[in-house]
Amino acid sequence: MENRFTKTKEQSNYVLSDSKNISMNVVLVDELVLLTDALQCVLRHMPEVNAVISYPDGKEFLADKSACPPGILIMDWAINGMSGLELLDLSRNAMPKEMKIIILSTVTDVQTIKHAIRRGANGFLPKSAPLEELKEAILMIIAGKQYIGKGIRDNLINSVFTDEQVVLHLSPREKEVLQKVCSGRTIKEIAYDLKLSAHTVQYYHRSVMEKLKVKRTTDLIVYAMQHGLYIPEMK
Repeated sequence: MENRFTKTKEQSNYVLSDSKNISMNVVLVDELVLLTDALQCVLRHMPEVNAVISYPDGKEFLADKSACPPGILIMDWAINGMSGLELLDLSRNAMPKEMKIIILSTVTDVQTIKHAIRRGANGFLPKSAPLEELKEAILMIIAGKQYIGKGIRDNLINSVFTDEQVVLHLSPREKEVLQKVCSGRTIKEIAYDLKLSAHTVQYYHRSVMEKLKVKRTTDLIVYAMQHGLYIPEMK
């Protein structure tokens, strides 16, 4: 039976599983060859994995049209050629929605984790996680669940409670104004969009800044992005 996820031996950097229970194909995107080689050795022995291929950067992965889409994409957040957010967005747009995406990275701040999950990542693990935890995450994600690494879970949970308290203090109109200010709209443009007077928009703008305890618009935007209150759209 032909395996569309393989190439000829001369061309291939795919590693086929030893298991007869063929299931998902896995793609690794990371510039660290030692890491991807080690992961290939581990993953190919999982009965849930059919084959594994690695790419040093996101552009090479997206440009390779010779193989069928993977069932699981395991990618770093800090990669060559493009940002992790760009690769995540492009993969979600170009690949089947059933494909699972796991972020495996040294970049583990709360803002990055939230952005990744909101943009479609199914799991996020630090590179300090043991191999057994990665295998556990893969099994849970294959089963339709999401997975956050044990070493970063507490920070994320604490942040969620903090951010929820902040959001609860903002009115629906204040949230609208905050989103538009962060997207670069001027007071006049926001007033036009929301069919309000410029004076009213300025009032909401000042109110948001007071509630978030910032004094400048630039600080407001930074705060909103750091706390997941605003996520810029990819262009």
